[in-house]
Amino acid sequence: MKHVRTAAIITHQNKILLHSNQGGNYWTLPGGAVENEFTKDGLKREMKEELGEEVHIGDLKIVAENRFLYRGEEVDSIEFYYCANLFLDSELFESATFTKTEVFGQNGEKPYELNFKWFDLDKLEEITILPSFLKSELTQLSRESIKHIEQTI
Repeated sequence: MKHVRTAAIITHQNKILLHSNQGGNYWTLPGGAVENEFTKDGLKREMKEELGEEVHIGDLKIVAENRFLYRGEEVDSIEFYYCANLFLDSELFESATFTKTEVFGQNGEKPYELNFKWFDLDKLEEITILPSFLKSELTQLSRESIKHIEQTI
């Protein structure tokens, strides 16, 4: 069965917001599984759960068919990447890094911490980002069309 994920591309002053889970050695865009809802609605819910704030969901930028290994299991995923904006009064702009607790764990997991950090868009080559196509795609967001990506293990 396909896993459906939605993720937020949140930028501010030439920086992008990424997160890593406890003990993770990579960074990714905030987001999560879609739960019997439209992808935009799922993303709004996930941002409230992960960031503790409402966000404005903008344009869909990337649709990806992604196959990868997670904890030794192959995942077959369809992913929707939207531009999203924090509201102007958000305190998250003021913190270069911050930690939030994800209280709605996946697959029966207990609550866990997510470490968030603002990264310079022009320095993404220096870190590990998953899925790997994001490293180049995140620097090309100005295009008008939606990009469809197929990536396998």
